[in-house]
Amino acid sequence: MKILLSNDDGYHASGIQVLIKQLEKNHDIYVAAPSINHSAGSSALSVRKDIEVDNIKKNHYIIDGTPADSVHIALTCLIEDKIDMVVSGINLGANLGDDVIYSGTVAAALEGRHLEMSPIAFSLVSQSNISLEKAAFVSSEIIEKIISNEDISRKTLLNVNIPDFDIDNTLFDYTRLGKRGLPLPAVKVKDNSIYKIGAAGLPEDNGIGTDFYSIDNNKISITPITFDLTNKNILNIILNK
Repeated sequence: MKILLSNDDGYHASGIQVLIKQLEKNHDIYVAAPSINHSAGSSALSVRKDIEVDNIKKNHYIIDGTPADSVHIALTCLIEDKIDMVVSGINLGANLGDDVIYSGTVAAALEGRHLEMSPIAFSLVSQSNISLEKAAFVSSEIIEKIISNEDISRKTLLNVNIPDFDIDNTLFDYTRLGKRGLPLPAVKVKDNSIYKIGAAGLPEDNGIGTDFYSIDNNKISITPITFDLTNKNILNIILNK
């Protein structure tokens, strides 16, 4: 299978590099990733600037733009071969609950929504008890499971979070997104009108069935995410009145 890899931490980040080495064992790998870290960059496209592309070796591109730029340019312009799937990560840090709204990791995967196979975003919560190499191996196993599962291999985005736990077996839950509380306030860090964004809110909806709960119980969380943002329940209520 032909897989396009990207991320939001940048081409030289350790997470994507170990994933490249792991996936190259069984798949044809193409890489298009930002030149620098774009964490929390969401789905921004650089529509008001020229974007430099550095083809550093065969099928490997470093993009002077956002995660979404990287995948968008690669799929629409750079790669002539038919790509089957976009994989994003491994992100160094969780993307749970509301985090997906801001996540550049998820945004990179989202650009692969028109391909035959569902795009996948991988995040590793932290690295105290599990190595990146083990996380990459687990990620490759999950990709193989998803490819063979017709129910989820198409028409969704899969947001995968790997716990900081030395996993012997690939134990995972299919989950829904939990929800964080309000973020901490932005703070003024200097007298000359300089502010810093506050930290993300603590989990509030983190019960059974959520991605937060799965991670807290040392299981991999796999959350299918839709591309359609329409609130269909409200729309049906309004239209049927």
